[in-house]
Amino acid sequence: MKVVIVNAFERGNRGDAALLSVAVQQVQEAFPDARVLVAGFEHPYRWPEFDGARNIGSIRRYAGDEAASRPARVLRKLLVLALVAVAALPLGVRIVRAFAGLLPREIRDETRAVTEADLVMAPGGGFLNARADLPSDLNIAFLLLPLWLAQRAGVPTVLGPQSYGPFPRRRQRLMVRRVVGRAAVAVAREDISVTRLAEAGVTAPTVERGVDSAFVFRGGSRRPWRAELGVPAGAPLVLVTARRHLAPEPQAAYEEAVAAAVRHLLERSCHVALVPQVTCSFQADDDRLVNMRIAELVGSHRQLRVLDDAGIDHHDVHALYGAADFILGTRFHSVIFGLTAGVPCAAVEYDHKTRGIMRDLGLEEWVIRMSDVRGTALIPLVDRLLADGEEYRKHLAAVLPAYAERAAGFVPVLRAAVGR
Repeated sequence: MKVVIVNAFERGNRGDAALLSVAVQQVQEAFPDARVLVAGFEHPYRWPEFDGARNIGSIRRYAGDEAASRPARVLRKLLVLALVAVAALPLGVRIVRAFAGLLPREIRDETRAVTEADLVMAPGGGFLNARADLPSDLNIAFLLLPLWLAQRAGVPTVLGPQSYGPFPRRRQRLMVRRVVGRAAVAVAREDISVTRLAEAGVTAPTVERGVDSAFVFRGGSRRPWRAELGVPAGAPLVLVTARRHLAPEPQAAYEEAVAAAVRHLLERSCHVALVPQVTCSFQADDDRLVNMRIAELVGSHRQLRVLDDAGIDHHDVHALYGAADFILGTRFHSVIFGLTAGVPCAAVEYDHKTRGIMRDLGLEEWVIRMSDVRGTALIPLVDRLLADGEEYRKHLAAVLPAYAERAAGFVPVLRAAVGR
């Protein structure tokens, strides 16, 4: 049996890497004898495997490779459009297979893999969303392409627990309805994503409500982070994650507010670490750049640590969050990693997944919108977090086990998809 996991991203995004780890694990649990391939955004020569699954690269990575010149990327996209045009013909998939040897390696490998597989799966995440512009149209098209090719070949497709939408343009909703609507199952990890899919014309029985896969991720690192960071026994350790997301002016206001909250925590004798959850080269999505600006605003302080190691993998960073006493997280998977370790977290919302999942857990009061984070807005929230930590931990102990069990329930969903 062959299972292909498509639309994987870079391991520099530790949250997405954890979701991919869970996807590989759950596929192997559902089908112990399966051969698992990953078609993702990492170069197959530099990263030939992920958790034992072979990385074959992807059409999307090849067409959008920022190392290639702009004219080369345009030509690559035109080649993909030609592939789509042929595949859309009545016998198009057979024609594509017959001439696949003439295609560039990553296009050839992913096309063959998804059209010859027994199951094609998109892992969990929050990548299927759009704005009202042409780049978003293209992004949706490239994300749905491997699933569409598989469906054209009669291969069952599954979308793991994801956030969906918004899809402001009609053409985006049409693409989503055509491809996601024909999947064996599409799991939405928040109620608002169910609504977004319904707006695009995708409803039950295709759509099922699920839970973010990161709630069943179990990191393999036992790294002694508190000792490495030099945090004395009994001293409170607060981890902070930040990101670039807003337009320049509100982004600067957000960073100044985070810096103000960090200064306040330091004044309260906390040890604070600014942690890069994402260090991706693609579109310079690197939290270290934001953290450096925040650290400059805070100023030098012996109890402030700024982590700048891009080599910290998702297992190590999972262990780091578990070593904290409190977390102020903008990157939401830093919050999930903390919650699964029983650590009280306050979340800065930049996407609907944050509020949706925190609402599921009865923790919506600990969410603040990123656009509202300015001035001293975070200080009352972190003060309340430090004061209510014990009650927060009791609440997590009561609600998390059952919630995580729902995430583990994706394994029978995979088996049922093949049965369909």
